[in-house]
Amino acid sequence: MKFFRHIFLFSFVAVMAVNSFVIASEAPRTSPLDADGFSVEMNDPRYTKLKTYLVEMKDGVLTPAELVVPEKTKFRLVVRNLGNKPAEFESNQLRQEKVLFMNAETTLVIIPLDAGTYDYFDDFAPTTHGKIIVKAKD
Repeated sequence: MKFFRHIFLFSFVAVMAVNSFVIASEAPRTSPLDADGFSVEMNDPRYTKLKTYLVEMKDGVLTPAELVVPEKTKFRLVVRNLGNKPAEFESNQLRQEKVLFMNAETTLVIIPLDAGTYDYFDDFAPTTHGKIIVKAKD
């Protein structure tokens, strides 16, 4: 009896791991880039004064997982949780942290950054990581 229980448990864990890998691999890694090599801005009439970018969180998957933004430019980040459980957008480097319930949206204003890479993650899904790549304007 214990043998079958272990086989079932092992099979269940293997199926769940493969499923999460497939979901993560289906999400686009980088947002579409414009002619200057930066991420395409979000087109929403509510946000006109600052460059605005969108990050969607859904059950441990970030879409896109990489944003490319110009250096020394203040911008807005719109974060949406489309998943079936709460998510937490967190970045120690940006000093930002927001908990989002299901189907919630929040905005973060990010101060001008120097060139480099800034990590962010979903604190409720420890394997979920993304980054903001800040590069110089040509």
